[in-house]
Amino acid sequence: MNTDRLIERLAQEAEPAPPLAQPWTRAAAWLAGVVLYLFVVTLSMTSSADVAANGIGWRFVFPQIAAIVTGLAAAVAAFASIVPGYSRRILALPAVAAAVWLGSVAGWSLQEWNQGVSLAAPREWLCVAMIVGGGAVPALLMSTMLRRGAPLTPGVTMALAALAVTGLTNVGACLSEPHPSTAVVLIWHGGTIVALVALAAWMGRRVLNWERLRAAA
Repeated sequence: MNTDRLIERLAQEAEPAPPLAQPWTRAAAWLAGVVLYLFVVTLSMTSSADVAANGIGWRFVFPQIAAIVTGLAAAVAAFASIVPGYSRRILALPAVAAAVWLGSVAGWSLQEWNQGVSLAAPREWLCVAMIVGGGAVPALLMSTMLRRGAPLTPGVTMALAALAVTGLTNVGACLSEPHPSTAVVLIWHGGTIVALVALAAWMGRRVLNWERLRAAA
């Protein structure tokens, strides 16, 4: 077949691929499914006594709100990062939210630390399991959705995805188990989240291999 005719035929018959929805829209769709999933998982692990033990004080409630905002902002940023030419300014959203979240927990932890606090908390392994195991399904869903875009910065994209997942699963972990102090939450939950985000960033090129995804497409 003549090359010129082949090119002309391909140009006539090729259909444009449907564009992806806006990052806000995709993040909202992901969030809707994840919230329902985490609600069921958390409800199965939580008792009224646990809720009463956690209390409804600002010291407990504010970090949970900050974690939810961080998770949502990180999800939007992750979906935006797979759009070529996206504005890097959107990365400031999860960064600021995470700083507020960490700052609130660290501030109250410092107060407790000065008064003397024990970090011995055997049941915190259940919270670690909730963050890691409970986040497996949301993480799988997120990575599947991210593969539909163009992950040109896979390390950053996966780190944002991990922050989105762990931010939300952390809330479930905090609700499902009473914690002896905010310092315990900072060490156990914070350490787990930092480790998972770092691991996700390191595995970014393996999970979101742009060359392999482009070849498959």
